Amino acid sequence: MSKLLFAPMATLSHEAMRRIIEHYSPSACGEYYTEMIQATTFIGGGKFEQFYVRPGPCPERVVWQLTCGKAEPMAEAAKIISGYGGIGIDINMGCCAPEIVRQGAGIAWMLKERAETQAMLALVRKAVPENMRLSVKMRLGDEDYKLDELCTFTDMLVSEGVSQIVLHPRTRKAKFKRPPHWSDAEALFEYVAKKYGSSICLCINGDIADFQSLCSVQKAVPLAQGFMIGRAAVQKPWLFGDIAARLAEKACDAGQIDSLEVVSLFIENLMECQPEEFWLSRAQRFFSYFCKNFSFANYLFTQVNNAKDLPSMKHEFESYFEKMPGERFLKHSL
Repeated sequence: MSKLLFAPMATLSHEAMRRIIEHYSPSACGEYYTEMIQATTFIGGGKFEQFYVRPGPCPERVVWQLTCGKAEPMAEAAKIISGYGGIGIDINMGCCAPEIVRQGAGIAWMLKERAETQAMLALVRKAVPENMRLSVKMRLGDEDYKLDELCTFTDMLVSEGVSQIVLHPRTRKAKFKRPPHWSDAEALFEYVAKKYGSSICLCINGDIADFQSLCSVQKAVPLAQGFMIGRAAVQKPWLFGDIAARLAEKACDAGQIDSLEVVSLFIENLMECQPEEFWLSRAQRFFSYFCKNFSFANYLFTQVNNAKDLPSMKHEFESYFEKMPGERFLKHSL
């Protein structure tokens, strides 16, 4: 069966979020990618770095994602973080945020001289234990990318020990409203599968919001062995469980989700897993997606976002459900 992966997202892919997903989708997510860990800051002993490498609640399914514009810090951080266990190290080659690209990180690694990127991968692979995986999450490249160049770039990844590739088939500047280039994704996967067989795991990321959309992506890119989901799983932490059941052709418990329970559990986990300085920003980020489950999403999120602390945020949800009692319990998205 195809595996499901939780996407690396800044301020979201942390232990508190993983706990919520595991609670509502137990064992359904095969791999949890962390949010980007900045290598230089990590090895420099930054105040908050310990919170980026918390491995719970299922350390054996964590993938540590690193970002940095220089090879040496990336390798040093990979060596240290590998000691925390998990599946392995992932190199972020897909982030297009201007501040990340200016640092020479993210998608900048796809745009640099090939030799520089290759040397970085060689250093990281050497630093990571042989029994741990090296993977890359990437995009198609810049707006003028060429499929043949993307294929040779992938050859370079494989030559340096990368054994899993997650492709988000959009370009550097493409926004989420623009459709992914599914045909080029499939062409790349066909190239890799023909040349390397099953030794390279090929995963796809983008536009998966439910079981139906996953099936559409699966039809467009039939060689994909894994499907990465991000924002939709934040909005509905039970989504992995629903999709996994459908993929296994098992009956899915179409019960209801107590939204207030989700809010309470997330806040409890956040307070345990994150520093107090992060509580508000992380909660605001999560609730910006979770509030989309409700009819008056913008109103609810505005109230929650303006709350001064976590108890006040919970109170805003309680007040909303007092006014809209029929919305407290959500149905699974079958």
